[in-house]
Amino acid sequence: LLVACEDDEPAAPAARPETVEEFFAELERAIQEDGKVFHATVEIRSVESGVDGLWGTTEGWVEGGAERARTDWKKGPDNTNDLAERTVHVYTPDGVYSTNPDSDDDPSSRLPTDAELCFQEAPTPILALVACGFLDFGGPDWELSVEESTFEGRATVALVGTYAVSSPVGSEEFPVGGPTPHPVMTTATRGVYTLHLDAASYLPLASVSWVDSDPGRKFFGSEARFQTEFVDDSSLPRDWFDPGSIGYVAPGEQERRILEDPKLETPVYWLGRSFSPQNGLPLLGNLYVNGYQPGRQRGGDVPNIQIGLRYSAQGGMVRLDHYPPGDWEAFKQRLGGNFPWTWCSEMREFAVGAAKVTILAGYESFPYKPDMGAVAVVPVTPGHDPPTLVPRTPTVPPLKTEPCPATPHDRFMAEVRFPDVTVVINGPLAYGGQDGRPWGAFDTAEALEVVARALRQRKAGE
Repeated sequence: LLVACEDDEPAAPAARPETVEEFFAELERAIQEDGKVFHATVEIRSVESGVDGLWGTTEGWVEGGAERARTDWKKGPDNTNDLAERTVHVYTPDGVYSTNPDSDDDPSSRLPTDAELCFQEAPTPILALVACGFLDFGGPDWELSVEESTFEGRATVALVGTYAVSSPVGSEEFPVGGPTPHPVMTTATRGVYTLHLDAASYLPLASVSWVDSDPGRKFFGSEARFQTEFVDDSSLPRDWFDPGSIGYVAPGEQERRILEDPKLETPVYWLGRSFSPQNGLPLLGNLYVNGYQPGRQRGGDVPNIQIGLRYSAQGGMVRLDHYPPGDWEAFKQRLGGNFPWTWCSEMREFAVGAAKVTILAGYESFPYKPDMGAVAVVPVTPGHDPPTLVPRTPTVPPLKTEPCPATPHDRFMAEVRFPDVTVVINGPLAYGGQDGRPWGAFDTAEALEVVARALRQRKAGE
């Protein structure tokens, strides 16, 4: 019996973490609970030149496996920095997705990077995020240690980070004649950051930062206080940790929506996701889709293109601009007799099924009279008079006349007129826009004929 009783003695409590690795291991265990989501609200206060203010508040959620998180940052009333009033982030193993709910900008994404978080020593980005108070800021190169401590009378295990503060006196940061640094900063030699975990639960309580010349944070410093709890995962929306919940749309889905937008006035003709033209021409890939009308790019002032597709290759590229029937002709009419392809140009026409193809050959030099001087290169929109950059100076100068250059044509484009759309291959979008450098290997009549003959109507879902 005595032996049995001795064997049943309760195990000794685990020793407190003494290394940085053990500290984060305990924090990771603490924020995970079956069927629960770790939830924290962090209030960050900052002291600047003796003025204490609310810098911001972050609300954060971490799913049970600690692989996904979500944060909602709100700027504090005393924060005078040029920051968004609110930002929402979703963290997944694949990326970090962000949005500003008060902005018209689309949500963005980036790859997760441990190095940009304040604790590079954290084993995962999510743990670093929790330790940083759900702020993904880059901190100094800390020298870290783990210590027993207290916070407002509560026993804590503290992760203490220190870094050297160079004296600003005479440094480049404060040049002669510049603003006089605060005396506290001129005497500081060391900055300190302390993250307190409750000694019993290992949940975060607070983080505090200061400089050794002002340990009481009377002039400079910050403090973040954590309010933590666990909530049932069923109490949150099912897509709470899904980037789609903040309006993020993956590039492939964005592309599909543009290509299949029912408001488009034209069908889409393309070369597929990639195209091998043979004939010694390089493989075309890297498809890029521009939505113009509808879906006009912000700030765009190009002609009324419904859809623009762009393929790139090693040594050249191809652009396919889609116009409703008649719009391309209207664009050329606005250019009048000074359309770049009307000076000493040639054309060849042939049919490909129901499409009529016209390949135009011209010259890269501006087809304008030399006495006009510099020619303004400006976009032109069908149905609108061309803009005049200089008052009383015509944007459309008189066209050159003979003699034509004795050299072969060196600039090429193609028009492919289907019954329901005109596709212009490598066409200009402005006066003087016959610069052929981007097209490279595809700035020949032979290459454009290969492309024109390969165009096909895109099927839904391709």
